[in-house]
Amino acid sequence: EVPHQVYGHGWLLVGGEKMSKSKLTGIAPNDITDTFGSDAFRYYFMSAISFGQDGSFSWEDLSARYQAELANGFGNLASRTLAMVTRYFDGVVPAAGELTPSDKAIADVVAAAAVEADAAIERLAIHDAVTSIWTIVDALNGYITEQEPWALAKDPANAGRLATVLNTATEGLRALALLLSPFMPQATQKLWSALNVEPSLGALTAQPIREAGKWNQVPIGTTVGALEALFPRIESSAE
Repeated sequence: EVPHQVYGHGWLLVGGEKMSKSKLTGIAPNDITDTFGSDAFRYYFMSAISFGQDGSFSWEDLSARYQAELANGFGNLASRTLAMVTRYFDGVVPAAGELTPSDKAIADVVAAAAVEADAAIERLAIHDAVTSIWTIVDALNGYITEQEPWALAKDPANAGRLATVLNTATEGLRALALLLSPFMPQATQKLWSALNVEPSLGALTAQPIREAGKWNQVPIGTTVGALEALFPRIESSAE
């Protein structure tokens, strides 16, 4: 069936002006991907710039978002969660015990994010979809900071609570891997592989994204693997 709508894109601006070869303001995509990688390239242009509108690009903004949102936000969340499952439960995803309001709140955030992101994609508000999904990243980072699993691990009496916290965080990572897979396929595939859920749930690319918000999909007893840095820190400037 032929399309019913045609969408026009905006312009990328550098220094407030359209990119121009004659003014030497053009930027080759590989200049960006060689430094930050293709996933960060995709993430930046789908989150920082509203589809259909003009948007300004700067190396400083890209670098700041890479460090704050990708390396420190998403990447660190994934690595420390799996590291704690490995350290405290020998890599085996534990069963959750009695849920507290904090635990249930994470499941609610995931469910809402999946619905909101889907609705945003339907109206081609791609940046809004990313924003909705990123509420999971922020919620999980806040949850881990609040619950302090490293402190819980010091007292065997807290083993049940520790299990619930890491079960919740791991399930949140499963949802993030799926919801973010269209935006950053390489990083999410690494995370999916480290979660080791493919034998039970299937390939990441075969997952129904609209069902990402359903809770308790990671099988209890799954043994997670090592996770390399999803977004390695970049010390030098891209310029």
